[in-house]
Amino acid sequence: MFKKYDSLPKMLSLTQLWHKIRPDNLLFVYWRISLAVVLLLLESVASVVTPLLFSRMVGTLSAQRLLLAVPVWLILQYAIVRTVSALATAGREILVVPVETDLQRRVAVAGLEHVHKMSVRFHLNRQTGALTRILDRGADAVGTVLSLVLFNVIPNVLQLSMTFVVILRVFDWRYVAILIVAIMIYATTSYYFTKMRMAARRARNLVNTQAQHQLVDSILNFETVRSFANISREIHLYDEKKKQWASAEIYLQRLVNISQMCRSLLIVITTTVLLSLAAFDIVHHKIAVAQFVLIGSYLSSLYSSVAALNYVGAGWRNARVDLENYLELLATNSEILDSENAISLPFKLKDGEAATIKFDHVGFAYDEKRTILQDISFEVPAGTTLAIVGHTGSGKSTLGRLLTRAYDPTSGAIFIDGYNLKNIAQENLHKIIGIVPQDTVLFNAEIGKNIAYGDLSASFEDIENAAKKAQIDAFIQKIPEKYDTIVGERGLKLSGGEKQRVAIARVLLKDPRILLLDEATSALDTQTESAIQNELSVLSRLRTTVIIAHRLSTIQDADQIIVLHEGKIIERGTHIDLLKKNGYYAAMWLAQAGDLLTGT
Repeated sequence: MFKKYDSLPKMLSLTQLWHKIRPDNLLFVYWRISLAVVLLLLESVASVVTPLLFSRMVGTLSAQRLLLAVPVWLILQYAIVRTVSALATAGREILVVPVETDLQRRVAVAGLEHVHKMSVRFHLNRQTGALTRILDRGADAVGTVLSLVLFNVIPNVLQLSMTFVVILRVFDWRYVAILIVAIMIYATTSYYFTKMRMAARRARNLVNTQAQHQLVDSILNFETVRSFANISREIHLYDEKKKQWASAEIYLQRLVNISQMCRSLLIVITTTVLLSLAAFDIVHHKIAVAQFVLIGSYLSSLYSSVAALNYVGAGWRNARVDLENYLELLATNSEILDSENAISLPFKLKDGEAATIKFDHVGFAYDEKRTILQDISFEVPAGTTLAIVGHTGSGKSTLGRLLTRAYDPTSGAIFIDGYNLKNIAQENLHKIIGIVPQDTVLFNAEIGKNIAYGDLSASFEDIENAAKKAQIDAFIQKIPEKYDTIVGERGLKLSGGEKQRVAIARVLLKDPRILLLDEATSALDTQTESAIQNELSVLSRLRTTVIIAHRLSTIQDADQIIVLHEGKIIERGTHIDLLKKNGYYAAMWLAQAGDLLTGT
């Protein structure tokens, strides 16, 4: 995820991003933006007219030398113009802020949606802390771009243009020429400093992302950190990343300050030259004192506009840097995609019968050098149970991942109810299959909500019934907060057996047609495993069930068992049949039986 930026990676274009996040009611957005632009125009006109009115009041005072002689109309004009400017500024904010926040929300949601649609391979390689920073910075950058355009580019370009016209009419070409030369030098200086700042900002973002990843990874694995007494190491690693961030931040701010110093010196020189020219023209009666005041006011306005436009350039480049990783993320396509005419099958057991499963000459390799499965073929009739056994690394869990389409086979095909998995919509497939994994990870929320995740439309009575069937309701009723009890990060406040029962209740509520038990009890003690096995037996009744097993004692009643070795099926049959063969399975059975007798 962290790349050297000698050349930019493939990224989504801003046009493509707009198509992803465009609001549903575009007319409403265009109406708000159009009205905001009108207010911008009024604000710009007011900004240019204000110094002119002030200059006229000074001229009137200078001519008549009486305060009471100042025309009331000029004061009223000044008050009206200032009022329009103030109202236009506030009105523009009121109109644009809802559009800006809505776009930021859409960018954040689009990023999360894209992440959830990515393949398992992507998620195995991701860094959670870095990913969250990418999503946050992407949303912030989109808001920055919109603010720059509507609050900086348009008003300042208008103000600069109108100011130059007024200066040319009130003074002469010499003033305009000096200002143009100064602005060109100012813009050139800003351009080169901005390029350096952009590179520095990119480097700062990189180490900031790495520091965030280190922080999140350390916190998520706090139990491992404590058990190995490596707290000091984690603190040291995080401190090193933050030191790198501090160095990058100091360098970036140094560039900002030097750039500001150079621009300020240029402003001082330009102002001195123009005021000297104005003073010379006053002495030679070419302009009056009021015009001297006017050029001073306009100089301040021009510098503000040029500085703001320079900020636009820097802000745009900074936003682009912040968007880079986000756009790269959106340009990364998942290797697992739905077909154009993907179908949907009944997914609840109550809406359809148990499904059939077929693996037809399936082969799979994570890469060319790592072949996992070779020529795997078997069928699981509807409502029956298949158990998959084998030593670690034989490919058992990979079969489960292929069934859920976490990966696609490199050869052969997998079918459910006669349909190739590639032709079934992924979301529909995930609803058809209910999984009870070896390590159940729960949301840091109420225990009731964790169960309800199996069916978000379920009533409390449904949730309670599922908990009773999973033998977890009695435990829940004993704790003070009952179903409102927070289970903690990843469910750490619950024991392994309690978490497994919550997982079973969740799957019961889901009511899938296919049940996948991925070594669901291998991490539990014998007593807890025995209790949960009974619950799993109830859960698997009537459903098509695939059991990926480590302990052979849990699969004796399976309708068929296949034995994997080095990615190949070397034996298949029932428990009794395989024992009679006195082959690989029988040897595994004897080894595990011996472990039980010796207590290992």
